[in-house]
Amino acid sequence: MAQLVREGSPVVSSNEAAATRRRRNALRHVTTRTIIYAIAVLVLILQFFPLLWALLTSLMTPQETTSVPATLLPAHPTFASYAQALQGDIGHYYINSTVVSIVSTIITMILATLAAYAFARLKFRFKGPLLLFVLFFSLFPPLVQVIPIYQVLLALHLLNTWGGLILPYSIFGLPLAVLVLIAFFQDVPPELEEAGIVDGLSRFQTFLQIVLPLTIPGLLATAIIVFVGDWNEYLFALNYTSSNTYTLPVGIVNISQTEFTTNFGVLSAATILSVVPLVILIVLLERRIVSGLTAGALKG
Repeated sequence: MAQLVREGSPVVSSNEAAATRRRRNALRHVTTRTIIYAIAVLVLILQFFPLLWALLTSLMTPQETTSVPATLLPAHPTFASYAQALQGDIGHYYINSTVVSIVSTIITMILATLAAYAFARLKFRFKGPLLLFVLFFSLFPPLVQVIPIYQVLLALHLLNTWGGLILPYSIFGLPLAVLVLIAFFQDVPPELEEAGIVDGLSRFQTFLQIVLPLTIPGLLATAIIVFVGDWNEYLFALNYTSSNTYTLPVGIVNISQTEFTTNFGVLSAATILSVVPLVILIVLLERRIVSGLTAGALKG
């Protein structure tokens, strides 16, 4: 019997060691996931807290928005700030932002799609330096270019017009769009294009009939990124437009300020109203956006 116990002891010990390792691995896995989820929740709170603060402030009375100490929850929720915001020119600002953002996004996407495909697939001289130039151009902060662009728009008689915003928006959206789209086009197997060429298609026809349909999620995700950037842009809209051509970011400040004070309730209400179209757009296109961003992050 003692011999049997001695012979069985290593087996029991190895089983216990394996069970201990499994428990440790499970505990490590649970701990890691808990930390990741905690960080994700913290990031979400930091991201959405300003929007939540604006939403709560928009429901406050003017006295509550300026109370000391500041209050987070409205004691008597009211929609008076929304009514006041809608009585202003916010509808006109909506039209300006919509037209400028859509047109500039279309122009940016057309140019960026062609440029990104050329960088991803074609072989030509100075390809590397040109791509570096695109990267270098994207590093310039808009602030240092306000005056030069102002002089160009003044010479072209585009100040205080939609075109005065569409032109710089289309140009400044190009570097990011090109860099993002290059990754999507590189994910398309070259064999598909070669098969199209063998079937008698030209390079441009393979681009239109084969490559573009395969990269629609990526194109859509990139277009959303460009559109949101144009929709939220403030600096150029402030300097190149007047009251008739204000976009929402500038118009919101205009309708919420008087000569000496700022109505924070109206400012917050107008901010919430300006976010609504973006939220609707992202909710409707969520699947395509996520699949596009995922496709751009994965190779093959």
